[in-house]
Amino acid sequence: MVKQIAIFLAVFLIASPLYSFGKALPDATELLEQMDNVIRGASHDMTVTLDVKTKRWQRTYKIRVQMKGVDYAFARVLEPPKSEGQGFLRIKTRLWQYLPTAERTILIPPSLMLDDFLGSDFSNDDFVKLSYFPRDYNGKILGEEKLDGFDTYRLELLPKPDAPVTYGKLELWLRKQDSAPVRWDFFNEKLEPIRRLHYSEFKTFGTREVPTVWYMENLRQSDRRTTIKILEAQYDIEIPESDFNRKHLETYP
Repeated sequence: MVKQIAIFLAVFLIASPLYSFGKALPDATELLEQMDNVIRGASHDMTVTLDVKTKRWQRTYKIRVQMKGVDYAFARVLEPPKSEGQGFLRIKTRLWQYLPTAERTILIPPSLMLDDFLGSDFSNDDFVKLSYFPRDYNGKILGEEKLDGFDTYRLELLPKPDAPVTYGKLELWLRKQDSAPVRWDFFNEKLEPIRRLHYSEFKTFGTREVPTVWYMENLRQSDRRTTIKILEAQYDIEIPESDFNRKHLETYP
C-alpha cells in the first residue's frame, strides 16, 4: 500500500503544472515584476528608431524616450524633419501629444490608447507603457517552452476588473534566466489574436542585458510591419520629475 501511494505521488508531481522536473514553478507576478524591471528599470533614457512599413509607404522616426517609475513617460521625435519636435507626455493615466506645426497640445483620451502610435503597429499604450502588468493583469504560467534558442516560461495574462488596459488577453514568453521578454501575443476584447511582438539582439547596457530589436508583426495585415531598435540607453539614472510637465512638452528645441 505504501509503495502504491509513493508511485501515485511521484506521477502526480511529474504531471502537475506546478512542477518542472520536481521543482515548483516561480510565481507569475514575480516574473512580471522582473520582466518590467528588465525593460523599464527604475528609470531610463534611451534613443530608438521606429521603422514603419506598409504596402503604400515607409517611414523611419528617431525618438528619445525617457521614463521614471511607472507613472511618468516622455517621448520626443527627433527625425524626420517633418515630424521633428512632436512630443508625448504621460503622467499616470493621462497622455498628451504636442503638435509643433499647429502649436497645439491635445489630451489623448483612454478610448484612443489602442490607436496606432505614429501610424505604427504599436499602440499608444504599448509605446508609453501606461499598463503596468503586475498591477493590471492576473498572470498564470501555462508551461515551459524552448523559443528562439531560449528556455522560457509561457504566461497568460488576463486583465483585472476595472484595470485601465486595452487588451482582452496577453500571452508572453520570458527567458528563464532573467525574465527578459522573448515574445508577446496580443488579443483584442473578443480574445482574437491581433499582433505578435518578437524581441531579439540582446545587448548589455550598464549592468543589464536587454533586447534591442522589437519587431511587431500585424496578424491581420500581413503587408504591415514595425520595428523598434534601441540605439543607446541608460538605466536607473536620476531624472527629475520636473522634466515631465506640459511646459517641457511644449518647449522645443
